[in-house]
Amino acid sequence: MNTPLFTDYPIIDAHMHPYLASDRNFPFEMPQNYDDFFAVQERAGIRLSCGSFNESGAGNDPEKLRKCNDRVLEVHRNFPDQFYPGVNVSPLLPELSCEMIEEFHRAGFRWIGELAWYVMGYEKYNLPGMKPILDLAAQLEMTVCLHPSTYNDIDELLSDFPDTKIVIAHPEGPWSITKMYELAQKHDNMYLDLSGSGLFRMGMLRKGVDMMGAERILFGTDYPICNPGMNVAGVLFENLTAQEQKLILRDNFLRLTGVK
Repeated sequence: MNTPLFTDYPIIDAHMHPYLASDRNFPFEMPQNYDDFFAVQERAGIRLSCGSFNESGAGNDPEKLRKCNDRVLEVHRNFPDQFYPGVNVSPLLPELSCEMIEEFHRAGFRWIGELAWYVMGYEKYNLPGMKPILDLAAQLEMTVCLHPSTYNDIDELLSDFPDTKIVIAHPEGPWSITKMYELAQKHDNMYLDLSGSGLFRMGMLRKGVDMMGAERILFGTDYPICNPGMNVAGVLFENLTAQEQKLILRDNFLRLTGVK
């Protein structure tokens, strides 16, 4: 029952959130503490996890936004080998967001997000306040992970900021997976992570590799909202080469962040 899933290298989860039972009122099992949290990831073969902390309304509340980022830095301090923090930002607070991006960059971190518009309190990403944020991300060579909004919003964002590497989460929704892959073919700066709904349909990952290349797909789980073992098994079960699997499960994240 507690046997880890098998790969001969450590898996990296590029999309999770350090939520505990005290943070979220989910109806199912949630970890009570971070020892238990990372033990579940370890059992799935995941050795390093990356993610942000999202809190309702933090997108227009400077104190809340700062607390979200303080939280992930604290988790990293306590679990430095298991957690890589993503900085949370908001187009409604561009100056503070840029300050925090620079703070994380000085600390050696190269990941922004996952940003979640519907939690944080804004309705789309391509707002005027996002320009200094994404320009700074490109300048500092930091990658940005987004919960999908509308097709047009994401398409415009990718077009307006071609030098910024942008990862779109949850490939199966809210639009079809085929539209996701076609959008990635249109924009070289677009990546996908497989969290949440990314392995829902048989063969969808193989199709994505064929259409956009394994180099632009990252493994993610959306744990503790979703089952990490199910997502690991989904990648291992797909008809991929060993090299394609390794790119998705580990190497793409290492390349984008420079983690050793």
